Amino acid sequence: MASLPSSSSRWIQFKHGYALGICNLWDKGQYCSIITPAGIVGCGIYDLKTPAEFDQAIAIAKGTPANPLKEPEDLFEAKIVGMTPKAASFGIALGMTGREAVELMQIASLKIEALPIENPTSLLQVKAFDHITLVVKDLKASQNFYVNILGMRLVPRPPFSFDGLWFQLGRVQMHLILEYEGSSPAGNLLPQEKRQTRGPHFAFEVADADAVIDILKQNNIPILSGPKLRPDGYVQVFISDPDGHMVELCSVAK
Repeated sequence: MASLPSSSSRWIQFKHGYALGICNLWDKGQYCSIITPAGIVGCGIYDLKTPAEFDQAIAIAKGTPANPLKEPEDLFEAKIVGMTPKAASFGIALGMTGREAVELMQIASLKIEALPIENPTSLLQVKAFDHITLVVKDLKASQNFYVNILGMRLVPRPPFSFDGLWFQLGRVQMHLILEYEGSSPAGNLLPQEKRQTRGPHFAFEVADADAVIDILKQNNIPILSGPKLRPDGYVQVFISDPDGHMVELCSVAK
C-alpha cells in the first residue's frame, strides 16, 4: 500500500535574507524548491516554457542518483541546468549552484523593491503590453505561420465588421486584420532594399534559437539573419512573416 504524501516548508537563511524552502514527497516521487520574492529555484519537475511566457524567474537544478533532490537544502550544491529568460536576466547561468542562484534572486528582489511603483512625472501610467496589430493579405497563410510554425493559440475574436484573426501568446495577443478598402495596406511598407534587422520588428522568445533553424528550413521559411549573439547573451534569428513583417526569434545562449 502506498504511503501518504507529505509536504513541509521552512524558512532558510541566505546571505541576503530568508527564502522559503518547500519539500513534497509521495510514493515514488518528490520535488523541492526554494522560493524568493523574485522567483524560484527548484528541481527538474518545474517546466520552463509556461513561466517564461509570463516573464517569471525559474531556475532548475539537476540531482543525481547519489544525491537526489528531496529537501530544499539538496538544491544548495546541485548545478543549474536550465532557467527562464527572466532568471537569466538576474545573472543566473548554467553550471552555477542552486545556492548561488537563490542569492542572485534575492539581490534581484532587493532591486525590484527599490524601484518606484510608477513614474510620477508621466501623464499616463500604462499597465501592460496588450497586443500587436498587423494588416495581412491572406489569413490562412498568416494563421499557418503564427499558429502552426510559431505555436500561438487561435482565440475567439469579437464580431467586427471586417475580417481578421486573434492569437494568444502568454498575456499578449496578436491581432490580424485582413486587408480591405477601409484598412491600411497590408505588409511591410518599406521597399525590399530598405528592410533591415536594425529597423522596425517584433521579437518572440523561443526555447532555443539555434534549434529553430532546421524547423524553419523544413517549412521553407527564409532566414534573413542569424543565428547570432546579442550583447546581452541572447541568440537571435530574424525571419519574416508571409506579409514581410520582420520577426525576431531569440533565446538565452546555451
